[in-house]
Amino acid sequence: MGKYTHSSNLSQHRNLEQISNELIQETKICTDQSPLPKGLRERLEGLPRHIRKEVVKRARDGCSPLFIASRRGNVKITEYLITVCDADSEQKGLYEVPEDRSVHCVTPLWCACVSGKLPVVKCLVRLGANINALSDTGSTPLRSACFMTHIDIVQYLVENGADIRKPNYNGGTCLINSVQSVQLCSYLISKGADVNARDIQDKTALHYAIQEHRLETAQLLLEHGADPFAKSRYGDDALQTACLKGAHQIFDYLKNRINYSSERLADAHELIGSTFIDDHNETRVAILHWRLAHHIRLRDANYIRKKPEIPLRYAYGNAVEFSTIAELDNIAADVDAMRIQSLLIYERILGIDHKDTLFRLMFRGASYADSLRFQRCIDLWLLALQIRVQKYSILYSDTCLTAQAIVRLMLDLLDKYADVMPNEFVEQGMPRFEDVYAVFQVLTSNINDARQLLNIRPVHRKQQENFDRILKCLTHLMYLLISTAKSEDDRELVNGSVRKLVRNNIRSAITNDTLLHLSVSRLNVIKSGYFTDDSSLRVIFPNLNVARLLLECGAHVNAKNESKSTPLLVASMPYNYERELVHTLLEYGAHLDQPNRNDDRPMSLIAMNPVNDIPLVNYISLKCLCSTVITKFGIPYRNQIPRTLEDFVRWHEP
Repeated sequence: MGKYTHSSNLSQHRNLEQISNELIQETKICTDQSPLPKGLRERLEGLPRHIRKEVVKRARDGCSPLFIASRRGNVKITEYLITVCDADSEQKGLYEVPEDRSVHCVTPLWCACVSGKLPVVKCLVRLGANINALSDTGSTPLRSACFMTHIDIVQYLVENGADIRKPNYNGGTCLINSVQSVQLCSYLISKGADVNARDIQDKTALHYAIQEHRLETAQLLLEHGADPFAKSRYGDDALQTACLKGAHQIFDYLKNRINYSSERLADAHELIGSTFIDDHNETRVAILHWRLAHHIRLRDANYIRKKPEIPLRYAYGNAVEFSTIAELDNIAADVDAMRIQSLLIYERILGIDHKDTLFRLMFRGASYADSLRFQRCIDLWLLALQIRVQKYSILYSDTCLTAQAIVRLMLDLLDKYADVMPNEFVEQGMPRFEDVYAVFQVLTSNINDARQLLNIRPVHRKQQENFDRILKCLTHLMYLLISTAKSEDDRELVNGSVRKLVRNNIRSAITNDTLLHLSVSRLNVIKSGYFTDDSSLRVIFPNLNVARLLLECGAHVNAKNESKSTPLLVASMPYNYERELVHTLLEYGAHLDQPNRNDDRPMSLIAMNPVNDIPLVNYISLKCLCSTVITKFGIPYRNQIPRTLEDFVRWHEP
């Protein structure tokens, strides 16, 4: 009897699986208004209702039949699945937004709203779908319909009780999502949308309208009470945003509508002029705005001084801002001088730590690198790195990206240009020791504080990854320091800095690797978004010189990482193996028989390596052999041997 029962259950399961697959396939190929085939409907309706519900619940590629029908706009199938098959109208599926290729976990109603399928939207709402159901980013169907500018769907949702003020998890409101449409913004405002609602960046809809150069939307928002002086997290109000985005029509409108002070107008003309030269290479327009700014400063009885005063910076070539028309005329034909003026203006008006100022420093540095003026690039990137570490710490993603960019550039220069003869394009002797040392000092200045921050709960994976990337940068900087140190004084500086770092026992956040672990691993590489070809970079690690420097500065040769692997075990892996490096670790006292969690031991890995010629027996002590036997056979030893030996034996435990 059991045999036949099992066979019957298996047959039933296959039948249900076949119906489910056929249902999903039909919803994918059906036209907008076609029903399911009669035969499939009869087979579904022949099932008990609870079985039918389970069948329509099954999903393929993250999408159930109801979700697929809603996305395709098929009202008949949507209604049939809910009313006849008890399909769950809140069962979420995966929707890929065509505009940005992002994938979101959403309800069928959300999907239909974004897809612009109003008849299905009406059907789902009529059948009880949650009109304010949230996506994985906290976005309501209404908010997402606003983003897609489906005005008819927006109006229907609002009329049926959708929450017009509900933001997503980042604070983005329906109004913010609608700035591309004056008609839609007007409708939302008429229904009570808050024109001054702020998102997580403290930006209002007006900020976004200006960013997108939406003059009519900006006018509408201002006419309905939008605050032109509301500042974003970075301190940008409406006028400053218009300057930074080069929105000249909105810039002119704001000047004419709002009574700004002469100083503010002068700053604004200087700022928008800088944007035109940096973003659009419009030197003529930049000069025009700078001239207007100068005339505004002269308009009153007393000249309006440029405030605050910017300190002389080596990275800018100690340049200062123009203060007369003659000085402006002198730089008008020198594009490089104008771009330096732009950096000075950005720093004075926005501040050195403003995101746009830092972006300009990085962008200008990259432009110098493209024209083979590498020292100018390093000077600007080093300044950006100093500011980012000081303002945001090494755990901040942009800080990490800056560090990776400058280290990668230095490695590239050392690899390609260190030994070439100087000419008008290539500067000899790069990178300079003083620059490498400065980057090393910047990245290690607050490294202990950054490491301690990672112990605070909740732990953020991105911050851990950034910290570990910084450690990789530090090991590469050690390689650069060794390569560029020319004098005994240079070498003493290197030893002192590395010794201090080793003394603090800095380890990676995710795998708990020491710097010595990183120095013997081929996985220790640096990639940077500022370079298009990462394959061209020579592999630095494993590196004998860096490992020896760390050992000479007191690095613990038998330290264990998260997997309980020692540096010697990492170095013994076939893809990492380098004879001199393994030999050096052994000479410094590395244990051949210390196992990791998988009971892998350096002894076995090295012995199996066909190219090894190191006499391993010279590095095995009787204490190690005894400890291995004790741990291998589980011989009790605690409180049986001297305390000093207990730790030694414990090191040999997997």
